[in-house]
Amino acid sequence: MTERGGKGALLAARRTVEDCARRCRAGDPEAFGEVYDRLAGDVQRFVVSLRLGLDPAAVEDVVQESFLRLHDRLGALDLERPLRPYLLGVARNAALDALRRREARERREAARAPEDAHPAPDERAARAEHHALVRAALAALRPELRAVLALRHVSGLALSEVALALGCSRPTARARLREAATALHHELRRRGLRAEELDE
Repeated sequence: MTERGGKGALLAARRTVEDCARRCRAGDPEAFGEVYDRLAGDVQRFVVSLRLGLDPAAVEDVVQESFLRLHDRLGALDLERPLRPYLLGVARNAALDALRRREARERREAARAPEDAHPAPDERAARAEHHALVRAALAALRPELRAVLALRHVSGLALSEVALALGCSRPTARARLREAATALHHELRRRGLRAEELDE
């Protein structure tokens, strides 16, 4: 690697995603690709962690939709604030939109299905009973509550970042986390499990 190339790589490594977003807003055609490369994995893991039952193709669609929405809104964003929590909030909304579309499609298909049609076999039945109960407890929560827990405990966002992702104040984010944790503990207890404490 040449000295010039080495310096270029070092500068690229030091650039934050917010720096890349500013370059994109200024007209750099390659900058948004760098934002995507740095954050796409985080967005994909977050969407999967929501446990909305989206198949891999749908998850990829949500990731792409999230970045399209980010690109469309880039001109109005305050890039002095962290971009990652904001993008995860966008991804949460895109994932919930995808879930609503899938549920609407399934309702239409069920209405057209013959009465003797059988549901697909439950792939989770072969898994450990404990994991199945935990998944059932999470699934019983409203999607919005699952998203709050995923932001905090899967994506590892600080409370201020959770608030940014949700578009609300820190006290509101704390209250939503408490509501989500309480609801999860209740669902786990209903299934005979002891829940570990979730930090706020």
